[in-house]
Amino acid sequence: MTTDTPSPEVESIVDYERLAADDTIPYHEQRDVVDAAVVEQVRDLPDLACVGITNPAGELLLRRQTDTCSWKLPVESVAPDEEFTTAIVDHVRATIGFEIGLTAIEGIWQVTVETDDGEQTATRGFVTVRGVPLSGEYDLTAVEPTGESVHAAEWFDELPADVDAVPGTDVFLD
Repeated sequence: MTTDTPSPEVESIVDYERLAADDTIPYHEQRDVVDAAVVEQVRDLPDLACVGITNPAGELLLRRQTDTCSWKLPVESVAPDEEFTTAIVDHVRATIGFEIGLTAIEGIWQVTVETDDGEQTATRGFVTVRGVPLSGEYDLTAVEPTGESVHAAEWFDELPADVDAVPGTDVFLD
């Protein structure tokens, strides 16, 4: 469930493809040749909104949705005609507890998979933004999720070995 609370610094994004012409936003197009079964799987997957939040020490917030999941940036599925920015702000509030503002679009990744013959294709978009807690506080023990919380959330100064690096993860660590 999302609210109508837009992010204060980043404009609403519903159609990420329109940002391809914006020279100020890194836009990455990736094409991969895969089996037809993979094309079908990707066709059924939603686009994703991703947020990188770094604390004053330069550590990156990663989360594990369940005890069997890998560490990754906070990400949220985005339905057609849904706002990427609202989806990720609401997700972080619900699952981690931070009320965040979005300060920059770090990049758009459009990943297209196709069969060898090019007859079957599927595309998935990733919008990766930078966020900050509006309170200015970064203490994970002091926040209370408004929904079902993630299994774990922690600050990392480097990516752990079991990270699931969604597109744009590397932007947030030096």
